[in-house]
Amino acid sequence: MKIISIYFSLLLVLFSVSSCIDHEVIPPPTNILDLNATYVGYINGTQVEFTQNVENYRGYSDKYSAIYASPSFSKLLFISEIKSFTNQRAIRLTFGSLDWDASANTTPTLTMFNDFQIANSGINLPFRDWASLIDVSSTIDGVQVEYTDQNGITWISRQSDPGQVANFTLLNQASDNTGDYSLFEVNFSCKVWRYNIQTQLDESINISNSKLRSWFKN
Repeated sequence: MKIISIYFSLLLVLFSVSSCIDHEVIPPPTNILDLNATYVGYINGTQVEFTQNVENYRGYSDKYSAIYASPSFSKLLFISEIKSFTNQRAIRLTFGSLDWDASANTTPTLTMFNDFQIANSGINLPFRDWASLIDVSSTIDGVQVEYTDQNGITWISRQSDPGQVANFTLLNQASDNTGDYSLFEVNFSCKVWRYNIQTQLDESINISNSKLRSWFKN
């Protein structure tokens, strides 16, 4: 009986020790897409290049929506920008619009987002004056380019200028823990304008042979 008692005492000690051990909790792997933005092109005849993580440049994505009562379609614009907090120069592109019925869905679904990007890939898109309020009657998709120069002055493209080119290539559509994305490349050439307060005249510069690789987020 003494041997049995010792045996059960040892089991009790082993159980107590094992129950006090902290078990390491290994979190599930984090799914993060590799989002890198780059821009290269000629601005007023000089080659300009912005690269992710060089001189603090980074890519950013944003959206702007205009909600209208049914039967009018609501509209969503997608914005992609590469900029730096230590350098004034930046390129911003506004693309749209995705039209949807806000009475059926408060925001466009992932399928709507993906289909819209696919439909506009590989075709020449017109330029639009998206800086103003979105025209509820418009059904034409298009792009607007904004360039911020070294002095912090913003120059904006106009839809009225002839000979402008913007062609999107959809590179990938994927999702991670932060959201749903369309990765793209756009080649474009256009004029951008600003109003000179001192001379009270409109001024323009040319952007040519430009390529922006970035993304839109749903």
